[in-house]
Amino acid sequence: MATCGIISAVVIEACAFSNGIPIDSRDRRIAELEAQLRECDRLIAALQEKVQHLEEELEKTKRAGKRQATPFARKKRVGKPKRPGREKGQGKFSYRRKPAPEEVKETKEAPLDCCPECGGSLTERKAHEQFAVDIPPVEPEITRYVTYSGYCSCCQQRVRSRHPEQISDATGAAGVVVGPRAKALAADVKHRFGLSYGKVCGLLSDAFGLHVSRGGWCQADGRLADQAQPVYEGLVETLRESAVVHVDETGWRIGTLSAWLWVFTNRETTVYTIRRSRGHGVVVDILGAEFAGVLNSDCFLAYDAKALDNWLKQKCVGHSSRNLSEMEAGKTRGAVRFARNVTALLREALRLKAEKPELPGETFTEQAAVLEERLDQLIHERRQFTDPDDARFAKRLRKHREHLLRFLYVDEMDATNNRAER
Repeated sequence: MATCGIISAVVIEACAFSNGIPIDSRDRRIAELEAQLRECDRLIAALQEKVQHLEEELEKTKRAGKRQATPFARKKRVGKPKRPGREKGQGKFSYRRKPAPEEVKETKEAPLDCCPECGGSLTERKAHEQFAVDIPPVEPEITRYVTYSGYCSCCQQRVRSRHPEQISDATGAAGVVVGPRAKALAADVKHRFGLSYGKVCGLLSDAFGLHVSRGGWCQADGRLADQAQPVYEGLVETLRESAVVHVDETGWRIGTLSAWLWVFTNRETTVYTIRRSRGHGVVVDILGAEFAGVLNSDCFLAYDAKALDNWLKQKCVGHSSRNLSEMEAGKTRGAVRFARNVTALLREALRLKAEKPELPGETFTEQAAVLEERLDQLIHERRQFTDPDDARFAKRLRKHREHLLRFLYVDEMDATNNRAER
């Protein structure tokens, strides 16, 4: 506003000078006005630079808002949230199954010989059944193992027997150990349900009479992890031989340190790993440099590293669809056509994928080729875009062009990365 006022004043002054003002005064005033104009030009340039800087900061903020953070750190508010529970008419209601006669261990009757209110006689009496399913009282099961040791005069060393079901050779002060089922339950409630070691102690003490300290359960977890390591390595080897692997990462914490929880999964196998790095080295470490399957992921830069250039990939169609929806919501007139056309093409591709089992091979091939050609035309590098966002998104699609519609040709491949995100 101030700049506009200065320019208006300059115009008014110029008009006044044309009406008979002395030459010396006019030249002096013209010099002052020219100085003011130069100052205006400098101010306009500074403001334009500041506006550009603020636009860049705003764009960074928008991108940062879409990045993953610590799980459940953000909650997206919904203007009109849906009512909780199942919607009316969704699914068939069924009664809980009655226990079979051989499952009933005890029957208790409540006789009714007369009216409990007035003592009168009863007619048309009926019997009613109710079944109570409860947990029986639980007491720790204690097993005593007796082993023997002796000195061998032949090999001159002391030997000792061990029962096949023993999990430890400890005796004396350490001779009371926790059994495998208790360890498994403690690890399950700790890591699957998120209980602290203190709450694990309280739960197993109150429900099962197992009195173990927090440190005891923590040490049991460590030994259980050592025993499970070969199983984990076997799962990793299974993934490396899989035809399709979905991958995703989310923010995590190791105490006060920032880290990342990675997941590698498909329909049969899931492997988690927690790393300080969010780089492509984690992908290579888990799947191996010679991974020959298809990697399904989002468009995060780590999955586009040079070490993964020769890998087969599928970029998540869901991420692209959400980005296109945001673009469409913020555009008007001709700028909105690009987002609508690409969205329509992706929807047709998803529909073709769903119809593929029922279509003849030649029909599917023809329809897939049409979609490929349309996509090439929509994002062609020679196409002129009037909107910078459309041009930027088309460039991104060209970068991932060979990884956009691969799900059409791999039967076990999903179009989205929802399996890993879930």
